[in-house]
Amino acid sequence: MPANVTKKLSALSTGVGLVLLCYMAYATIYGPYKTTFVHLAIFALCSFVALFLDSIIQNIRSKFGILKNFSLLVASVSVLGYFIIEFERLINLWGSTYLSSWDILLGGLFVIICIEASWRQSLVLGALAVTSCLYMLFGDYLPGVFSHAGMDFERFIYIVVYTSEGLFGTGLKVAATYLFMFVILGSVLRVTKTGDFMIDMANGLLGSKVGGAAKGAMAASAGLGTIVGSSIGNVLATGTFTIPLMKRTGFEPHVAAAVETNTSEGAQLVPPILGASAFIMAQLTGIPYEVIALAAVVPASLYYLSLYSVVHIEALKHNISGLPEEEIPSIKKTFTRGWHLLVAPISLFYLLLVGSYTVTFASLIAIFIAIFFGLLRKHTRFSIKELITFLSEGLSQSARITALVISIGLIQAAIVATGLGPRLTDIILDFSNGSLLMTASLTVIAATILGMGMPTPITYLLLAMFAAPALIECGSTVLSAHLFLFYFAIKSGSTPPVALVAVVAASIAEANWFRTAMTAFIHSLPGFAVAFMFLYQPALLFDGTSDEIFFAILKATLAVLAITSGIQGWLLSWLSLGERLVLILSGIAVFNELLTINLVGFILISAIFFFRYFYPEVKIIK
Repeated sequence: MPANVTKKLSALSTGVGLVLLCYMAYATIYGPYKTTFVHLAIFALCSFVALFLDSIIQNIRSKFGILKNFSLLVASVSVLGYFIIEFERLINLWGSTYLSSWDILLGGLFVIICIEASWRQSLVLGALAVTSCLYMLFGDYLPGVFSHAGMDFERFIYIVVYTSEGLFGTGLKVAATYLFMFVILGSVLRVTKTGDFMIDMANGLLGSKVGGAAKGAMAASAGLGTIVGSSIGNVLATGTFTIPLMKRTGFEPHVAAAVETNTSEGAQLVPPILGASAFIMAQLTGIPYEVIALAAVVPASLYYLSLYSVVHIEALKHNISGLPEEEIPSIKKTFTRGWHLLVAPISLFYLLLVGSYTVTFASLIAIFIAIFFGLLRKHTRFSIKELITFLSEGLSQSARITALVISIGLIQAAIVATGLGPRLTDIILDFSNGSLLMTASLTVIAATILGMGMPTPITYLLLAMFAAPALIECGSTVLSAHLFLFYFAIKSGSTPPVALVAVVAASIAEANWFRTAMTAFIHSLPGFAVAFMFLYQPALLFDGTSDEIFFAILKATLAVLAITSGIQGWLLSWLSLGERLVLILSGIAVFNELLTINLVGFILISAIFFFRYFYPEVKIIK
């Protein structure tokens, strides 16, 4: 097929995306067109058209691929166009008996389109969507607790297509309300070179330290990632610069990729934004966004403390010093050249935390501010063509996320309409025997499975549906349970066997992806302990008296440092295997709820520290 056809299709896809952007800007300022149902239908329509146009371009040499994707595109336009035209009647249906033959036929076609679109993005989520449909239709044939009262096809279509508990429910609302504008904001920040500015600032601050390239990468990823809200997006935005720099200063390729993986993931924990997931959490739990942002301060600090310690010890192992003096940017000059790029992030923070504006409105204003200030100075100026190119990439990413997230409505419908939710909680509690530790461990496994290839907000949303009630039933607070699930939704991106974030970082580093994933996993172990700490002691989330909060932070800090030193094998000097094991166990003991066990752990840590400081050659334990 001629190249000009591909260009025309690409231009058409970009045009559809830009139309969607204009509509979403209009809806953000003036409210949804007609009703929420129509608003979501327009959003899904544009997203699917862009998605299937992109798929046609990717399969341009395959006649079958072109035919298949063109058929899906026409079907999407037909179905969603029908929904938009007939919206008044459809939103006032009283039940499945009021559905017309066209309602049932086109509703069934929409379910197939959504499953196909979702399947392309994630086999796991696609399989869950299919299983949910089969369970609703045939679950009455199952034995025991999984059986339900039964559901005919008409009622199935009514619930999953024409109610807010299905495809026009939580998943699609999350994509339209939280994810879309964040993705576009991330694209705008990239075209304005905000990431480059943050990298230079980070290297100016930390570049001279031991292992300075890796420490600078941590700071840059944390600064940009809290706004971007995507681990993979953060790796691509900062890793293309930081990973080669780490390699050049002496870090092994897989270690450099692992450092970037962990820092890019951890950025979603960094207040005040925490990516889009924090807003989803606020909606699901009813906890104010400001409370969630404040609660994340200590966990994020402990996470980066552990990573900083890991990076420091890795640098000592391989005798890696800081960046050469001539390569360390001047903080003053960097800030003078790039301070204007901070106006958009600061405005976003202000609008969210002080102004209490909606996420979409705050993000939209931040997009306009970022574009304005980017054009203000010559060295950050960009052309209209460059802006459209970056926006096109963001819009395509948004379409893929929408295709992924919309089928969550099928899972939600299966849980709600069949009464599976409460029974699922009982099943988990029976299996774990009501133990918070066992239940939490099961959710970590679930997070790893559900998070295969999926963005953090989607993984968190699924975990919130499945696992949060069980954790709360075991005694966890609502905030602790949801932050725990959020944490492991983030880390699922680097946990084998899939580890998509690690795969992306490894490709940049030209390293083995599995070795990168395993290194990132080992480096993350002290951070894993942090999550279990705040699950057991909500004082780490500022939920308690001032004394409780102070001692919880003190114990957690000591525990993290001890566990990190034990895993990495260094505390002022190199440790024996026995000393490492004692440090890890002592770190766990320090954070135990019993004071006597705390004291034992503290004494053992102090003893090893004392001997390493005064007698670095003496091994207490062989």
